[in-house]
Amino acid sequence: MRREVDMKRSDSAWPVMISAVLLSGAVAATVAAAVLRYGVDPPPRIAGVRLAEMTAAWTTQAASEGISAEGVRAWGTALETALDRVAHDHGVVLLPARAVAAGAPDLTRQVKDVLAAILAGRGSGPSALSGGERP
Repeated sequence: MRREVDMKRSDSAWPVMISAVLLSGAVAATVAAAVLRYGVDPPPRIAGVRLAEMTAAWTTQAASEGISAEGVRAWGTALETALDRVAHDHGVVLLPARAVAAGAPDLTRQVKDVLAAILAGRGSGPSALSGGERP
């Protein structure tokens, strides 16, 4: 039971196989391009905050008023919360202003406003403020 191979028939299968491979490669490239274009979130923007200035001003005030250790801890916790909230609301990564060479918005005012609201007991404070000032 030996089968004979029809050479004309097997030769005509090559263009179909090559077309199938090329078509599947094109589909894979299209899917990959769509995932990269629409499936990946853009990286966050960078903004600056004058942390050294804020901390120095508060430390001077705390020393002159004799604020307790609990008050110092409360201020530090409130500052962290304010920084997190402003960063989240504006979709940015906050860096100290000294670490930003140029071109990033300064969100110090927004952080101060949210911090003041937290310390005043209002909790949420103004969070969707304007996009910040250029230094």
